[in-house]
Amino acid sequence: MKSMKQLVDITSNTGLVLVLGFLLLTPFSIAACYVLFTLLLVQLIVYTVNRVAQSRAAGKPQIFAPFPKMPPYFKYFMLYIAATVVSTIFSLDRMHSFKDNKEFFIYLLVPVFLLVLNTRKRVELSLTVVLSAALASSLWGILESLLHGVSIEHRLQGATSHWMTFSGLLMLPFIFFFVYFFYEKKKKRKLIIALSLTVILTVIFLSLTRSVWMGVLVGAGLFVVYYKSKIFYIAIPLLVIAVFVLPGSVKTRVLSIFDMNNATNKDRIYMAQIAFDIFKDHPVTGVGPNCIEKVYDSYKPAGAPQTNMHLHNNFLHVLAERGALGLLALLAAFIAVVFSLIKQMKRGSPLSSPLNRTAAVAVLFVFAAFLTAGMFEYNFGDSEMNFQLFFFLTLPFMTMKEDSNAQIDPTDHPESDAANNTANNETVNDDELETKSGASDDQLETSERDLRSI
Repeated sequence: MKSMKQLVDITSNTGLVLVLGFLLLTPFSIAACYVLFTLLLVQLIVYTVNRVAQSRAAGKPQIFAPFPKMPPYFKYFMLYIAATVVSTIFSLDRMHSFKDNKEFFIYLLVPVFLLVLNTRKRVELSLTVVLSAALASSLWGILESLLHGVSIEHRLQGATSHWMTFSGLLMLPFIFFFVYFFYEKKKKRKLIIALSLTVILTVIFLSLTRSVWMGVLVGAGLFVVYYKSKIFYIAIPLLVIAVFVLPGSVKTRVLSIFDMNNATNKDRIYMAQIAFDIFKDHPVTGVGPNCIEKVYDSYKPAGAPQTNMHLHNNFLHVLAERGALGLLALLAAFIAVVFSLIKQMKRGSPLSSPLNRTAAVAVLFVFAAFLTAGMFEYNFGDSEMNFQLFFFLTLPFMTMKEDSNAQIDPTDHPESDAANNTANNETVNDDELETKSGASDDQLETSERDLRSI
């Protein structure tokens, strides 16, 4: 009986195994991820029913009693769901749009992650899994490039169904661990992260995916300016030099970004025109979720080369598909994410552990990279990308209770190389950590003000 309870308890080790498996398989099998996600949803339902029954038995019936406190931005995504429902009601093809609304379940990943990853040890284990999955996917990409070469005709896509998904699932972990690297004080971990980042970045270049290149450039570049702007001035000439030593196919792809006669560049201009034309005819609720392809040909200009399923821009796609209501709700959600993360970066925030604050800093720049890439592709409509995105967005708001035998790694700004070396040989407790990181937090808050002034 006890083993059965543990099997259906989402906060048990069973739930942890399912979440870790979900994170590990995200770059490899969307089908397997949906199977694990379904099992997690079953656990979440059982957990909810049990907790509601317990609250009623205690004489305190509360509808939301079973759930942990949601991140501040979460309610704005609920507004986006509401706008999507309205768009579905007025859709050109209601049944087709209704089927697409299965995306709503993805938002339940937020309470799932909060319930399962509720200790520092579990959070750190999940981060190890995410980095390992990204590294394994990158090695797959390297093997693919060795077997088939690197060219625009044969893009690296690993185990995914599309090269944009493949490279996007490398971009988010790369930015997160790139930022995390600067706050990690243990030499062994820094070395592992550095080697992993080198492999991942190599494959990102070999993927020939320009939107992801732009996302990495903006995400990493903004962080460098935030952390220590002098590094940025050194990095610029190094970046220019790197362009000239890249393989020919990669160099050609980089230069194509600035070529207005490039076919894909022109197609994106056509798609922007189509989005505004659709919006003019359907300004409030759009044509309905998943209906862009149905109307694309009727709006396609004469010179447009092909029919596209989506409009390769998060904001333009949502504007055409879900109208002004959908776009305003999405903008509100994205803005709320940014403000929630900036608030979480502060020392006095409700969940003010060093790892929470470091995660908030890292995820802020992860989100910047996501938004940048989303200007050139509809990555918010990619399920695998959303699996990974909502893991990172939830990370800074996890409780991260200490295990009885947990060791705490300093994660605030390093004050000096000497402090780094000392920290490599020390294990500190919560009180010691807060004392040692005080000055670092002041530096963190100063950097926050610099960021807001940019």
